[in-house]
Amino acid sequence: MLRSLAAGRAWFVVLTLTAVGLAAAAGYGLTAPKRYGATAQLLVSPLSASDPAFAGLDVLRDASGKQAAAASAAVLVRSSQVADAVRAQLGVRRSSEALLREVDAHVVGSSDVVAVRVEDTSAASAAQLANAFVDALVAQRTASFQSQLASAIHRDAQLLATAPAGSQSAELARRLALLRSFQGQPDPTLRRAATATAPATAYWPKLWAFLLAGGGIGLATGAVLSLALALLRRGRVDALPEYSRGMSERAVQALVERLEKRLAARESALVARERDLQAKIDELRSLEAQRRSAAAPPTDGAVTREVSRRETELDERERALVERVAAVTRRELAVARAAAQAARPPAPPAAPAGPEPVPAPPPVRRAGAVSGAFTLDALERLVAAGGAAHPERRDEWESTLFFLRDYAEPDGRLPGSFDWLVQETFAPLL
Repeated sequence: MLRSLAAGRAWFVVLTLTAVGLAAAAGYGLTAPKRYGATAQLLVSPLSASDPAFAGLDVLRDASGKQAAAASAAVLVRSSQVADAVRAQLGVRRSSEALLREVDAHVVGSSDVVAVRVEDTSAASAAQLANAFVDALVAQRTASFQSQLASAIHRDAQLLATAPAGSQSAELARRLALLRSFQGQPDPTLRRAATATAPATAYWPKLWAFLLAGGGIGLATGAVLSLALALLRRGRVDALPEYSRGMSERAVQALVERLEKRLAARESALVARERDLQAKIDELRSLEAQRRSAAAPPTDGAVTREVSRRETELDERERALVERVAAVTRRELAVARAAAQAARPPAPPAAPAGPEPVPAPPPVRRAGAVSGAFTLDALERLVAAGGAAHPERRDEWESTLFFLRDYAEPDGRLPGSFDWLVQETFAPLL
C-alpha cells in the first residue's frame, strides 16, 4: 500500500510540474510582443571580366562566378552608408547599428538573387524597410556609376579627338557610343527583383513551440525531482532499524493508519494546488479571448499627438523637397540661357541692297568661342573634394556639371559666357 501511494505521488508531481510548464509557456507566448519578417529580392547581373566596354568603371563582374558578385551585393546592402540613407529617407529614429541588426542579406541558393529580410514589430514597417534597403543600394550604386561614366566619356572623347584614324579610333568610337547610351540609366548590374509585402501573420512567438518547450521542461523537471525523492526515500528506509518482533499488531496498525492519514492530507493539498493552476490557465485564456474580441485598439491623447507630430514632420520634409527642386530648376534655366547666349552667332554685316536677299545662316554653336577661366575637370575635382561639406548643394552642383558638358570644348574648357554662372553657382568651392 505504501509503495502504491509513493508511486501515485511521484506521478502526481510529474503531472503538476508539466502543467506548470505549459501554463508558463502559454502565458509568455500570449503576452510576448510579436515580430514580423518581410523579404525583398535584389537581382545581380554581373558583367564579364573580359568585357572592355566598362573598363575603369566600378561595376559588379563575374571574375569568380556569379555567386561572388551576388555575395558582394549582399555585403554592400548591409553597409552603414545604405543604413544612413534608409534612415534619412524614412525618418527612422533608430541608429544605423540598431537598424542593421534587424537586416539579413544572403544569396538564395546558387542563384544570383540576394534576399534582403528585415524583422520589425510592425508588418508594414518590416516591408517598407526591406524595400528601402534594396532601393538605397541601387540608388547609391547608380550615382557612383553615373559619376564614373561621365568621367570615362569625357576621357574617351578627348582621346578620340586626338587619336589618328584607324582600328583603334573606331573601337574607341564604338565604346564611347555604348557608354553614352547608359547616361541617365541605373547601374546595369543591380535591380530590384521582388518587392516585399507586409506579412499577414507574425513569425514569432510561435505558441505551439512554446507549449512544447514548456511542457517538456516541466516533464523533465518532474521526472528528475521524483527520481531524487525516490532515491532519498529509499536511503532513509534502508537506514531505519528493523521493527522488533515483539511489537504488537495493534501498534503496527495504528502506525499504518497515521501514515495513511498524512498521505491523504498531502494528496488533497496537491489536488487543490492543481485546481488553482487550472483556474489560472482558464483566466489567461479568457483574457486572451477578450483581447482578441476587442473591436478597435484604444486611442488616447499621446497617440494623437504622435500622429500630429509625424504629419508635421512629413509636411516640413515635403516643403524642403519642393524648395530644393525649385532651386535646381532655376539653375537649369540659367544654364539654358547661358548656353543660348554662347551659341548665338554674331550679327552678320548688313548685306548690300540687291534683287534677292541672302537668308541668314541657322544658329549653330561657334567653334571659335572665347574660352573662359574654368574647366569641367577642375570643377568636378572641387565638387568631389568639397561636396561632403555642403551636402545640401551637392545635387545642384552635379546637375549644373551635367548640363555644362554639352558646351565644353574638347579639352574641357568652358566658354567665357559661362564664367558668371560658374562663379555664382560654385562660389562656396572657389
